Amino acid sequence: MESKKEIRQRIRRERAKMVKARWILDTQRIAAAVINHPWFVTESDLYIYVDYNNEVGTRTIMEEAYRRGMNVWVPRVTGDTMLFCRIQGKDDLKPGAYGILEPTGKEIGDGKQGLMIMPGVAFDEKCHRIGYGKGFYDRYIESHKNLRRMAVGFEFQVFGEVPYEEYDICPEILITEQRVIEAEGIKR
Repeated sequence: MESKKEIRQRIRRERAKMVKARWILDTQRIAAAVINHPWFVTESDLYIYVDYNNEVGTRTIMEEAYRRGMNVWVPRVTGDTMLFCRIQGKDDLKPGAYGILEPTGKEIGDGKQGLMIMPGVAFDEKCHRIGYGKGFYDRYIESHKNLRRMAVGFEFQVFGEVPYEEYDICPEILITEQRVIEAEGIKR
């Protein structure tokens, strides 16, 4: 089995090679599946990343959340801490840590309930997730256990098995452009 580092390098190369038209089409398919998922339909708070560097696009999902009157919270990183701040549109974002767009607002989400849509570099068939290696989402979710956890990724990011540690937090559901994978036996 490849190491996390090797998998991260491979997936970054694959994402960099994506043709723009393919990225748009696959992102649209994933967004449609998310928007029609019962968790998205029933939750009032959406905790979601802002896509960067050919990750699955999240703008369509955020726009639909605004349209439905959901509270939209996006991450801001300070040091080794990640908080989620409310935004009401793309004008509430500016480049932050790592060049990723971050919220300019001050209202911080309490994370007591809602749907978390998390990014990832790679996943496996059991919804184990390899993140970017800093542990931001693992730490946040560990202290906000009531959030429903969904991840989005392209099909080429899904492996039969990926290496993981006991402390790695898994999404309960993974959505790709081709399928929805539900984790079995994942702790909430």
